[in-house]
Amino acid sequence: MSSGLTPALEELHRGERLAQILIDDMSDLVSPPEVYVKISDMLAENTASASEFAEVILRDRSLAARVLRMVNSPYYALRNKVDTVSQAITIIGMNDLSSVVYSMCAVQSFSRISDTVTNIKTFWSHGVYCGLVAKALATRINCLQPERLFVAGLLHDIGTLTINAKVPELAEENIIVTAGSESALAATEREWLGLDHAALGALMLQGWQLPAATCEAIRFHHVPGAAVTNPLEAGLVHVADELANASAMGGFSELIAENDDIDPGLFEHIGLTSEFDSDELLAEVQQQFIETIYLLVP
Repeated sequence: MSSGLTPALEELHRGERLAQILIDDMSDLVSPPEVYVKISDMLAENTASASEFAEVILRDRSLAARVLRMVNSPYYALRNKVDTVSQAITIIGMNDLSSVVYSMCAVQSFSRISDTVTNIKTFWSHGVYCGLVAKALATRINCLQPERLFVAGLLHDIGTLTINAKVPELAEENIIVTAGSESALAATEREWLGLDHAALGALMLQGWQLPAATCEAIRFHHVPGAAVTNPLEAGLVHVADELANASAMGGFSELIAENDDIDPGLFEHIGLTSEFDSDELLAEVQQQFIETIYLLVP
């Protein structure tokens, strides 16, 4: 009996059903920690003071110590040392500090997904590198809240962890078939599963109450033109992803894709002029990269 749906809609529904199954199956493992949920609620209410935010972060002494190390790292390059969480909020702002907390909590939670397919060090190296590039790009075009782009870049491939853990045979074959091309990987995922890691990751992070624009940037980082609400952020993550994959340090795979050349038009698409020097930007990112990944990844 026919379902009455077109093949395209049938494929969409198949992908949505599989996504929900995978998310439900992983929920106990990757649910956001209590401090993350509390900070998200306080940000949504928009009534808490800096000292109240600091009090919540200090409930987790390990997290608070890592936050201070991050704030005092080359990631921010502050002239004077920051000694307290409340001082950090005053200097860099709550939005930026919350992005650091979100990043640390997400890395800690999602790193618990263990399987034989993902090289977790390579995975997070790519995410951190992409996040740093995305933030640097956003800063250059005067994008509001560039720290949000770091989070989007860091977590843009989070769906691959679930796919690799739950369908490892298919994932391993796909990695070989696509020979190091992340865009080809996503296309094959859509063909085989009815959804790709970008769509799955966005759905997973909606449960973490990340901003809608961040989830959309992750959802469409391979096809930024399909983003409806904020195609600029999707474009920034897309360009950052391409630059990361073209680098020797930040590629998503140990395999180097031969055909992932960056379209010069992508820079113009996100508001960069023809004078933009990607080599200069990547040199800046590389200075931040080693210490940032050391602070973020367990």
